[in-house]
Amino acid sequence: MSPDDTERTFTEFVRSHSTKLYAIAYRRCGNRQLADDILQTAFVRVWKAWPNLMHGMDQDAVPLGYVHTAIRNLVVDHHRAAERRPESPWEDERDGRSPAACDVAEEAVFRAMGHELWAAVATLEDIQQGLIDLIYVGQLSTAAAGRALGLAETTARRYHDAALSRLREMIGYNQEEDQV
Repeated sequence: MSPDDTERTFTEFVRSHSTKLYAIAYRRCGNRQLADDILQTAFVRVWKAWPNLMHGMDQDAVPLGYVHTAIRNLVVDHHRAAERRPESPWEDERDGRSPAACDVAEEAVFRAMGHELWAAVATLEDIQQGLIDLIYVGQLSTAAAGRALGLAETTARRYHDAALSRLREMIGYNQEEDQV
C-alpha cells in the first residue's frame, strides 16, 4: 500500500466511524471533552498501526476493534491516573444531573432509565461491554462486532445473549409481562 493509499484509507475510516466511536468514548468516560481527547489519542494509536491493521481480513472490523480497545484502555488509564491525582479537571457530566431538571417529563424518565441502563452495562465483563458498545452505539451487526473484538460469530452471539440476559435481570425486565 502506497503512502497516499494509507492516508486515504485512514482518512476514510476516521470520517465514516468517528461519530460512533465518539459515542462509545463518551459512554465509557461520561465527559465530552475527555471523550474527544481519548478518541484523538486512540486515532493516533490507530494511525501508527494502520499499515499492519490493513492486512486483516475485514478491513473495517480490525481497525474498529483496535480503536475500541484503545478507547477502553485510555479510559482505564485516565481513571487510574485520576486516583493518584488530588483533583481531576475532567468530571463525569452525567453525575449529579437531576432528571427533574429536564424541561419535558418524558425526557426526564428517558434520561433516568438510560443512566440506569448504562450503569448496568458498566458492570458487565469487558468483552460484553465491547459488544454492547459496538452493536448498540456503533450500530454494527453481532457478527461484525464479534470480528472487531476478535471473536467468532457464535462466540459473539453467546456473549451478547449472556449480556442481554444479565442486563434484563439487573433492570428487572419481565418478558412475560411484556407479551400480555
